[in-house]
This record gives sequence, structure tokens and C-alpha cells, in this order.
Amino acid sequence: MMVDLVPVGEDVLEELLALAVAEAVPGEVMPPASGESADEARTTWTELRKGAFRDYHRRCRLSVTAPVPEVTWAVRARGRIVGAARLALVDGDPDAREVGLWLGESYRGHGIAGEVAYWAVAAAQTMDARRLVARTVASTPARTTLERIGFEVVEHDDGLLGTITLP
Repeated sequence: MMVDLVPVGEDVLEELLALAVAEAVPGEVMPPASGESADEARTTWTELRKGAFRDYHRRCRLSVTAPVPEVTWAVRARGRIVGAARLALVDGDPDAREVGLWLGESYRGHGIAGEVAYWAVAAAQTMDARRLVARTVASTPARTTLERIGFEVVEHDDGLLGTITLP
């Protein structure tokens, strides 16, 4: 399946938000909104969370004039926006990047995550990273995807932590 990663401009941002509201919960797709704790359930969409979602993606736009510690892209497959991917510095370590991905519920299980993970490895290499990290929910499909690409996966907290050393 052909998967593209596209910048999250304003037009794409609204399409991405509509997908998130329809097919994901806030806790899966974004950090806590201002005033929310990371431990809060965050299972419903509110206007505050929608605004925080927009602000998060605007802050994470790729810029050659103002480098950002985290960059997000929308994931396009079958001609539609199906989720979002990100690369972020890991605790300020210039040798490491963390990859993140969420997909709308109806797009999960179709091989898209694996395609994005291959992209993340290549993108992290262009950023001179020496290691790529992925944190995800504890599930067999997530583990299988990461291990197939070459991540070493261990159980960590309530989920999985995958690490791959880059050439």
C-alpha cells in the first residue's frame, strides 16, 4: 500500500482533527491539554482538547528557520488522511529520536504502521540519529510490527518499548 507523509498545514489539520474526533480518543493522539494531567483518562473530545490538538500540530510543523524538537506529519493512504506520525528528540539526546503514530480505528491492521515505521527509520537517519525509540500499547500487532522492522521490544510500564540502533 502506498503511504505518504504530508505536512500538517491548516487544511490538512482540520481533516486530521475530524478523523481524530471520529475514530480515536484524545489520549491516543496528543499530549494532555493545558491543565490536564498525564494520568487523566482523556477519553472524550471537548472544545479545549480540539484546540489543544490544533495547537500541538501547529507547534510541531517542520521549519528550516526555527528548528523544533518534535515534528508531526499527517499520514495519507488510499488518498485519505488516515492518521499522524511524529519524530521527537528523546530527553534532548541528539543521538535518539522517538517515533509516534496513531491511525484512525478503521485504518488499523492494514499494514500502514509498518510502512510509517520504515519511513521513520530513514528520516531519523537523515537527522543523524543513532537510535530510534517507539513506545506503544502492549499488543501483539504492535510488537509484531516493531520486531519485523528490527526493533528490540521489551515490556515497559503499561506498554511496550522498542529500540533500534541505526547504521
